[in-house]
Amino acid sequence: MPSKKHIISDLGEKKLIHRIIKKTHNLQQDYYSKHPLIKKSLGDDAALMDLSEIGPSKNFLVVSSDMLLAKTHFPSQMSPREKGWKIVTVNVSDISAMGAIPQGLILSIGLPGDMEIRHFDELMDGVLEACNYYHIPLLGGDTNESSQMVLSGTIIGSVEKSKALMKSGARPGDIVAVSGDLGLAAAGFEILLSSTRDQGKIKSILPEKIIKKVIQKALKPQAKIKEGIIAAQSGNVTALTDITDGLASEMEEILKASDLPLGIRIYEDKIPLPEEVKKIGNFFSKDPLEMALYYGEDFELLLCIKKDALASLKDKIKLMVVGEVTSTGNMEIVDKKGNINILPPGGYQHLEG
Repeated sequence: MPSKKHIISDLGEKKLIHRIIKKTHNLQQDYYSKHPLIKKSLGDDAALMDLSEIGPSKNFLVVSSDMLLAKTHFPSQMSPREKGWKIVTVNVSDISAMGAIPQGLILSIGLPGDMEIRHFDELMDGVLEACNYYHIPLLGGDTNESSQMVLSGTIIGSVEKSKALMKSGARPGDIVAVSGDLGLAAAGFEILLSSTRDQGKIKSILPEKIIKKVIQKALKPQAKIKEGIIAAQSGNVTALTDITDGLASEMEEILKASDLPLGIRIYEDKIPLPEEVKKIGNFFSKDPLEMALYYGEDFELLLCIKKDALASLKDKIKLMVVGEVTSTGNMEIVDKKGNINILPPGGYQHLEG
């Protein structure tokens, strides 16, 4: 009897990434012995590169890449302009999670040959609108023919060497906070991906402004670049990442990145769940809390902050405290009755079967 083939969907995106990192450590040891910072930043939101060999610089070069595919990333209601906006935003968000200032974008695109020229123009209008919004130039890229639309961006940024932030710096006693409401994008996607019947029904129940708000959050997210830069400049944030795969998933990433046996404890009644998420979650029989913890696409920031610096940082950027870093080695959530429960890891992953 033939043995079962092992395929990449058996692993999922995060395990594939760790597999790549392991191979990189094994096969590029000589390079990383000379460039330890690049090795350390593998698996973070972006790579940190020290170019002092080329010439003196007080900054790190910060580089990241993100790719979006039509069949898996874009709901049918998303316009070409919104697709162009999003490919820029997802890349800028990775830079913001390092506290870096974006300096430019390289964009490679694969397009079906029968794509209408007006749709191509709208796509590029969206790209350039976002570039202008984030104050970055489009530096160049590549185009090719593809059976489906593929948008792949590479973002380049810079950050002062003494200010660079990573996932790995959290310490016990740090305050855990987020930069805004969670679950709004999940609520928007629930509507966008629902049946025509459900869409009609929910429009008859909820005010139009609520529906518009969550759909806008899903179709045209905004990266928190200003907040990331302020967090880095403060010197009081110990770890930072953006929330793209759900709060629980990003918390797990911070714990895995640390050399310490850290835990994080959050509180259900502190998680910023707006009424829109609760109403839409209830309509679709979805737990609003799980929408915040496991759905993703919020593009808010998750910060670990020195306890005595919280007040001063809250004067500069919007922050919602959700918990604290512990030494338990576990992710925990305290429910509304005060019970402490283990919080399962999870979140959206590509390449999952």
